[in-house]
Amino acid sequence: MSKRIRLTPAMRSLLLDMYDTGSAYPIDRNHQRTFDALEALDCIEHASWGRWQITPLGETVAKKLTERNQ
Repeated sequence: MSKRIRLTPAMRSLLLDMYDTGSAYPIDRNHQRTFDALEALDCIEHASWGRWQITPLGETVAKKLTERNQ
């Protein structure tokens, strides 16, 4: 990870939830924007119809977030 990735609180929460569960799907249009922002940062990817999964970069970021919180 060479560049710093800045995340909003909603993005952090979603990324950590996906790290724990493995996949997720957006609840509404506002939630969809959070998914789109994380996809633009290459932290998550579209897996199948309506389902998203975390990428290796997203796992690395989530691990760093959990280590920082402990």
